[in-house]
Amino acid sequence: MDATIADYLWWQDFRPDWADAHCVTLLDAATPEQVISDLGGHLIDRVTGIDALLAHAAAHAGESYNPTEALIGVACTETGWTMIAEVNGYLGVTHELIRPLTVGRTVVAHFKNINAVYQFAWWRDGRLLTDLDLLFPAERAGDEPDAALHHLKAIGLTLDPDQDVSALNLSAAAFALAERITGVACTPALFERADFTVAVVPMSAG
Repeated sequence: MDATIADYLWWQDFRPDWADAHCVTLLDAATPEQVISDLGGHLIDRVTGIDALLAHAAAHAGESYNPTEALIGVACTETGWTMIAEVNGYLGVTHELIRPLTVGRTVVAHFKNINAVYQFAWWRDGRLLTDLDLLFPAERAGDEPDAALHHLKAIGLTLDPDQDVSALNLSAAAFALAERITGVACTPALFERADFTVAVVPMSAG
């Protein structure tokens, strides 16, 4: 896949409030039911389209904020991967929670919040290959911090620590990087047509 930042410039205007605080996780070799079960969650609904999921998230947040749980939407993609969509959530980049789901599969997660944190994590078979904040692409952690080096350059990010990348659309960069690793193109149509299994999951390892 040859995705670049330019391919995802639509994201910021697609659902602006969600774009400001989101987490998207892609997993191979997993069904939505497996994901929810492995996270210790319980199903609350099945909906079609991102707007229905956003409405669920707003209602859940409005009922009473509970930091010990999170609402997620889990859907299959046409490529056979499974997607976890979070609204103002961060489960996908919380290592102790997502690690059990990474055994025997590849998992890629990216997150952005209103404080301009752009976390990106790439797991393979229980190992965290690369973990970084895309605002500081020269500072990478993980078992193989250079695993995504070629992709980072190819999508249009400079790795020079003295160069400021804050003017770039780093959420678009995250989607492009995820597509290059997984082969999954996250498009407006994918989000608008996805059949989400909506669940509430604990935000602590059980």
